[in-house]
Amino acid sequence: MNTTPEPSRSRPWGLIALLLSVLAWGALLLGVLAFAASFRPPGDGNNGVQAMQYWMLGALVTLVLSFVGSLVAMVMAWRRRRGAVCAAIAGALLVMLVSLVMIVIGSSWG
Repeated sequence: MNTTPEPSRSRPWGLIALLLSVLAWGALLLGVLAFAASFRPPGDGNNGVQAMQYWMLGALVTLVLSFVGSLVAMVMAWRRRRGAVCAAIAGALLVMLVSLVMIVIGSSWG
């Protein structure tokens, strides 16, 4: 008789999805702040961008990984019925994140 629960069932998938979506928002904020900090006065060359490029790349990688991880955790939360409300909130946060990025990209096209 096996009394230990299955490892994937005991995890709070909804809470994990919510935390990963908040991490994605934090990575977006860090990326925007790193990009804003890279601006220098005219004539300084691209030293500011070179100094901040690793911060921007790290923020972008964190954003993508936490976004995908949150999507996976949301699916697991709905399938396992472990925190569907938190997963729905995480989904709303991710939809707002994608909407914000699409608005910024769309406004730069003209």
